[in-house]
Amino acid sequence: MWLPWALLFVSSIAVVYFLFLGTDHEDGTARLMRETAARARLSRLERRAPPVDVEQPAVVATPKGVPDPSQSTESKDGQWWKLDGGASQDVSETDPRVPNVVAEVPDDVGLVDDIQRETPEEREEAQDRGDKYDEDEYRRVQAEDTAGAGVPNLSHNEATGHATRKHERVKTAGTETRASALDEHDGSISDDTRWSEEQCDVAAREWVEDRERDYAARMAKGGKSDLLFFLHIPRTAGRSFHFCYLKLATPERKRCDKSYDELRMDPHDPHCEMLATHDDYSLVERFDRQPKIVTMLRDPVARFLSSYEFAVEVSVRSFGNDVHTTNKQRVSTREIWPWEHCVRHIDNDLRSYKKRVDEDGVKDSIQNVYNNSVYTPLHEFVELPMAHDDLHNGQFMQLMGMTSNASPETEPHAHKLRECVRKNKAVEVLFDYAKRRLREEIDVTVVHERLDDSLRYSSAALGMHMSGPSYVPNRPPPRHTATLKKRMARWLERNKRDVEPSAVVGFVFNFDKLTGDQLEKNPWRQGYERAMRAALAIATRVSPEDVAITPHQRDDWRANEMGFQIAIVRFPAGYAEESPRDPKVLSPDTLLERLREARRDESDAGFLVDGADGFDAYGTMNILAEGRATGSKETPGTYEIVVDDFGTDPEYMPLGQRYRECERAQKRKYSRLKTKAFRALHQHVEGEFEPFVKEDRRLIPSSLIDKIREINHLDVRLHDFALELFDERVKESAKELDDEKLPPRLPI
Repeated sequence: MWLPWALLFVSSIAVVYFLFLGTDHEDGTARLMRETAARARLSRLERRAPPVDVEQPAVVATPKGVPDPSQSTESKDGQWWKLDGGASQDVSETDPRVPNVVAEVPDDVGLVDDIQRETPEEREEAQDRGDKYDEDEYRRVQAEDTAGAGVPNLSHNEATGHATRKHERVKTAGTETRASALDEHDGSISDDTRWSEEQCDVAAREWVEDRERDYAARMAKGGKSDLLFFLHIPRTAGRSFHFCYLKLATPERKRCDKSYDELRMDPHDPHCEMLATHDDYSLVERFDRQPKIVTMLRDPVARFLSSYEFAVEVSVRSFGNDVHTTNKQRVSTREIWPWEHCVRHIDNDLRSYKKRVDEDGVKDSIQNVYNNSVYTPLHEFVELPMAHDDLHNGQFMQLMGMTSNASPETEPHAHKLRECVRKNKAVEVLFDYAKRRLREEIDVTVVHERLDDSLRYSSAALGMHMSGPSYVPNRPPPRHTATLKKRMARWLERNKRDVEPSAVVGFVFNFDKLTGDQLEKNPWRQGYERAMRAALAIATRVSPEDVAITPHQRDDWRANEMGFQIAIVRFPAGYAEESPRDPKVLSPDTLLERLREARRDESDAGFLVDGADGFDAYGTMNILAEGRATGSKETPGTYEIVVDDFGTDPEYMPLGQRYRECERAQKRKYSRLKTKAFRALHQHVEGEFEPFVKEDRRLIPSSLIDKIREINHLDVRLHDFALELFDERVKESAKELDDEKLPPRLPI
């Protein structure tokens, strides 16, 4: 009896083996991601640290919207991903063929045959340089970092097929005996090789020829596409330019997905017409057609100082703790290049300082925010390897597509070419091309020092006129509007008083890092509610008894995982007469105005809890709805509740005016964040200090300023050229600029 069953079992095992284990299920996307991750990991390991043995696999999270590389797909608007051939096929965001891939690092690393190897003395010198890497940097290098913006490079087709053709030419043409300097290099980097000045010169010229050919091929596909790409160079006022101008000038349905931490752009989405990222120009090489490009440049010394200040400020906000947001719509600064490296370096400083204070109980003082023992002084920060890799001459490198964030697939030679800029011949070849690219390939080049003129020029050049419409998020009315109205009516019914209040304001809110699971914990929640009521009472100058914090739905704190809550503030009768005229106090009218502003601009409403400590740990405070209740004149004891319907935006506001309002909101937000961040730092140091005000820069020695300018010599020259180019174009467009009226700045 058992024999037939045994035979059936063995047969089943065999079928399973041949169907699943005996078949190669790794699709093209998996292979491409595996190979990309391997190259990226090798490049970073070998260019940032002394040689190390790489044994652990690099885990690479596959980004959204990556098509199957065995396909060749064209979107409706003519944008192509460059793929290897095959039939067209849509790939959805949740396609099971786009897995997370464990990339094994290959054992063999290709070398350039005709590049001379280092002498023993040179190798010893390189080793000495490697020993100077700080422990945190060295540890990060060995971690599972990969370069690039998240989407692997796509293999060449006819638009960029010159590399393949050159390989074939070398094989078939009898008169050509050697490949070019770039062709002989397979993209991997070896510490055993170094290009001479002559080889750098040849490689730079060939690279420029290749890029010019690529640009001509993209333009031959029908000219510029409908995509507008903002090449956002960090610390150039780009956030204001993007968030308050380009974004508001673009209808929401035409904005590409947020892509600062990883490239989430779907090439098949015909509505994606405005993209902003910190990616360098190598991103453009991934498109079959040339997009319209906008970028902004800034004085290199001011930009570097701003980068240092920003890295310290972001780290201080959480005092060295690496924070993660649970809100998928928001991106942590620590996950964005180049801050992923710079901020975490300061994080390590602050953790070490805190540990030292905890151990010996002695606090240090900060007499100079640019030179102290709490975090890395500016003069040391200037010399850090990450500063050279990610910040110095960053504007030139980003324009050329040669940053440390460049795709190792589209720009496999970026590291070597960065080394070549230190050689006289190559740097002039590359810089001449940078000027041509800025003039011919970048559609709009503007400068930080002339921000208002830059906005007016951009409006004329892009057709995004200051008198034209602005687009705030037009979401369908969510449940928050109706819920707030019902909850306010219920609360007022349950909390009647003999004397009617002057006004009642309610709003729906949540914190990025505070979930429903946390709010469900009763003992903890009771303390949280007391703190929230006290903070709102301080902000509005009412009694904590006049403030309520309620669940979003059904008196159940577990009803939503996003931690939505409702706050209700009752302003007692006679409030206007009794309360002092303090501009910092949020009266009913002022409170509603600030709530609307925070909700409309999607900015942090932390000003509501500034009067209490500890709320920074909850992350950004988001406003989702707001409303007001006033006593009915016709029926005493009842209320008229008006809740803003923010599903539509009935109020037309010109782009110029909307920009000024957004600009003010952003300045208020970052001023508040900066104040709160350094207020937290005050608790850990001895004495008082001013947190990075303009006057502090006078404390920086002139010799250090000169050193920063000298190191950033390419950015200095590029910025000078950008100023000349901007002046030239402004004069040419003087008549058009007269029509672009930008309102005056609003008081902060």
